[in-house]
Amino acid sequence: MPDVFHVANYFLARNDPAEGDRITALKLQKLVYYAQGYSLALLGRPLFDSPIHAWELGPVCIPLYRKFKNFGRKPVDRLYKTAAEAAKALRVAQRPFTQEQINLLEDVFACYSGYTAMHLVNMAHKTTPWKKAFPDEEIATKSMKSFFSDQLNGAAIERKIRLSRKEADKIATRLGVSLQ
Repeated sequence: MPDVFHVANYFLARNDPAEGDRITALKLQKLVYYAQGYSLALLGRPLFDSPIHAWELGPVCIPLYRKFKNFGRKPVDRLYKTAAEAAKALRVAQRPFTQEQINLLEDVFACYSGYTAMHLVNMAHKTTPWKKAFPDEEIATKSMKSFFSDQLNGAAIERKIRLSRKEADKIATRLGVSLQ
């Protein structure tokens, strides 16, 4: 099973700072939270074993926090000199994952990476798993699975992500859910 650092590394390798996408430690925490939640809902199992806690600025995986806390508000960007170097880094980051997990990570990245860290914090504060566990309790995987499963039902996916209807339909079809 991949660990939380594999998931973080995937998002960092997938990110392209040259296109204006900047991932801070805070934003990385929220991407990891959404990846774990959708993995529980869609795949029926966690993406990684580390627990996630409900902190003031949203969901936090403590080992990941410890690794990146010194970045503060600065981006945790990986800068590659060439496109080939970036592609190689992404291939390496994909190794711990199944194709099903890579598809999930790609969907989470497509849906949430365009938001700022603070927007993701505000979104996470509205999630039931975070609300139930705040302050500073571990967020129950059962709660995450239930909440994220509900988010995939009906038109909820279309409201929560910045995609056209066509793009949302494409992702929903690949994930085997209906937007009706």
